[in-house]
Amino acid sequence: MPTLPFDLDFQLAVALDPGIVRFAGLVAACLALSLTTVSRRPDWVVRHPVSVLAAIALVTTLAGGALVRWEPPGLRLEIDPSTEPLLPRFDPARDAYTAAVREFGDDEVYVLAMRTDDVFRADRLAVLRRVHDAVAQLPEVRRVTSLADVVAFRWIPEEDWLEVGRFVDEIPEDPATLATLREEAVGHPLYRRSLVSDDGRTAAINVTFRKMSDREFIAGRIDQRIGEILAAAAVPGVSFHVAGRPHLKAQVYHLMLRDLRVLIPASLAVVAACLFLVFGTRRGVVLPIGVVLLATLWTFGAMAWLERPLSVLTTLLAPTLIAVGSVYGIHALSRYEEEAREAGSAREAVLRSLEHLRTPVLIAGLTTVIGFGALMWTDVPAVFELGAFAALGVACITLLTLSGLHAALALLPLRAAGERGLSGPIGARLEQLLGEWGGWVARHSTASLVVFGVAVVASAIAVPRIVIDTDYLSFFDEGSRVRRDFEAVNELLAGAVPIYITLDGEEAARFRQPDALRAIERIQTGAEALPDVSRTHALTDTVRVMNRAMSRDDPAAERIPDTGPEVAELVFMAPKGDLDRYTNANHSRVNVMVRTGAVGTAAVRDVTDALRRVVDEADVPEDLDSAVTGNALLLARSADGIARGQPRSVTLAAVAIFGLIAVGLGSLRLGLIAMVPNVVPVLMFYGLLGLGVAPLSLPTSLIGCVALGIAIDDTVHYLVRYRAERRRGSTAAGANAIAIRRVGRPVAITSFALMAGFIVVAFSSFATLRQFGLLSAATMGLCLVTDLVLLPALLHRTRA
Repeated sequence: MPTLPFDLDFQLAVALDPGIVRFAGLVAACLALSLTTVSRRPDWVVRHPVSVLAAIALVTTLAGGALVRWEPPGLRLEIDPSTEPLLPRFDPARDAYTAAVREFGDDEVYVLAMRTDDVFRADRLAVLRRVHDAVAQLPEVRRVTSLADVVAFRWIPEEDWLEVGRFVDEIPEDPATLATLREEAVGHPLYRRSLVSDDGRTAAINVTFRKMSDREFIAGRIDQRIGEILAAAAVPGVSFHVAGRPHLKAQVYHLMLRDLRVLIPASLAVVAACLFLVFGTRRGVVLPIGVVLLATLWTFGAMAWLERPLSVLTTLLAPTLIAVGSVYGIHALSRYEEEAREAGSAREAVLRSLEHLRTPVLIAGLTTVIGFGALMWTDVPAVFELGAFAALGVACITLLTLSGLHAALALLPLRAAGERGLSGPIGARLEQLLGEWGGWVARHSTASLVVFGVAVVASAIAVPRIVIDTDYLSFFDEGSRVRRDFEAVNELLAGAVPIYITLDGEEAARFRQPDALRAIERIQTGAEALPDVSRTHALTDTVRVMNRAMSRDDPAAERIPDTGPEVAELVFMAPKGDLDRYTNANHSRVNVMVRTGAVGTAAVRDVTDALRRVVDEADVPEDLDSAVTGNALLLARSADGIARGQPRSVTLAAVAIFGLIAVGLGSLRLGLIAMVPNVVPVLMFYGLLGLGVAPLSLPTSLIGCVALGIAIDDTVHYLVRYRAERRRGSTAAGANAIAIRRVGRPVAITSFALMAGFIVVAFSSFATLRQFGLLSAATMGLCLVTDLVLLPALLHRTRA
């Protein structure tokens, strides 16, 4: 049977999960039935508004119940700050990583760097030991390694024997003894850049934790407690830096909490302000806000029911749904206001509004669902889940707009005293400006098409220059404390990003043979010659050091012995805990840990490729199989998946949306015209990336499909009105003028609301999410321009 691409394997695995299948099938069936009923029988909503609202209240209660955990009290929706959701789940390279972690432990490096004028002062070594001992006493810590407690092998000439003990037993006061310690430490093969910097001014405390989940690590406040230890140990002239993936995850968790607490209320406030400026009424604010709040609650309830935690990407769900949902509310209320001018009752106005809106709202909802759904064609779980749950949220918004919002309007008075709505000063002035704008576009339609044609060509030329780069550290600002600490550790000590080079001999004791160990040495030498590699660690380091010590500290003996029995003697003498990361129990497999400070997908990919070349050129015996792996490498492969998936996802979304619009509007020609003003902004977005505005990262990779799905909404509303006016007998120019004046108002307003909603994301704690927010807002602005310039120009020239 042929092997499927691993992204298809992921989709297959998800599809075969019985729980997901049952839940997705039930939800899809309920939504499809409800939307069909509402769209085919809008009069039912008008005649039974209380029943509609009661059904919505029941679903809301169920969603709220799914979110709440009673014992212990709290929310069932959890936060996952790890890189796991960002990694390709069924990547074939994952097998090598899983095997390496199983044999040699995880690559969760956690480094505390003590920076001072001179580590080898009695008072500085005392601070180092206090911190070491305090961290080691934490129950969650398995092992701590530093100069304060590292094992040393020393030949004692006076006694003619090998002493195995602590490198620093009692802290000396004598300057000469301290100077000797300094000289020995900075030149020691095992300590150099691992425990002390080359200049002797920075000492490392390497921490290994007991096996625990990220949830347990964060719930135990381990990172904060270590921070408190460092704060208590701080003295003048001493500073500390913390780096490593566990530290990053703890920081990400707290920033995700901060974003959820800030971005959701801020999004609601911005949307509410936009709605108030547009409608100036309580219903104009409360009803659309109610729709997006309920849809968001339903979506989060589904996530809790399926036990899917929030990742750093799915924290975008709520702000995105709030921004998108406001569009539906504005279109619905603006149409209701238009019908209310001539209707005799609220229910009559609601029924007329629903009869007009059901087609464009359904098409808009389905196209947006397709846009988000296209994100599901991926092997990255976080992207898949964002696409799936955003599609669910948009479907809920569509249903609630057609049902709940209009049911509430049916129960409210037709027009309360003092209500302004779109017929007020803003609406009237905007309609006048749009009327003038429509005339300008008609007169300059050819020039408009030429300008957009030039922009498209320029964007297409820039696209190949897009830089694809994503990295967990890139979520943080370059000036943040996390980045500064990371760079300090990379500069002064070994890099905080580990990469494994594993060698498999397939037979016990293979790596007690000198030829195998010399191959490891050649790999280490080649790796340490690379500019981005700061240090390597392997079994050979310990063997060489112990061989010298056993040879009466003869510098010439700092090498691999010539025979297998000699190697075996040294390996069995070494403390077992010192070798766990570098060899398995029977010495059939080894691990060369490469420490690098490479940041970003491109840099990690370059280092990985260079390491593979080093292995290929190291004359490794033919019976040894090698692999280069690591969490950073898998994340880099995730970025490669982004590059492969962008054309596929956007094309899939575009084709599906075109088919839906062509069928919905009953015109292949209008379907093609509708796609142009929506594909153009997406291409221009990619052009901006090619010009260096931002790299194509996991967050920014979402924008193409999302923009295509969202922007089509306004186009559909415009074309529905244009087609209706044409059927009433208007000329193309006349239909265009009416559509741009009447539909142009909600199009402009919804675009500004979308831009404002996405700009709120620019207040995120994460740099890449801010890029997502700003670029999404800019793309929505481009969509507004194409809807009000390119689309009318196309309709004017084609006489569609």
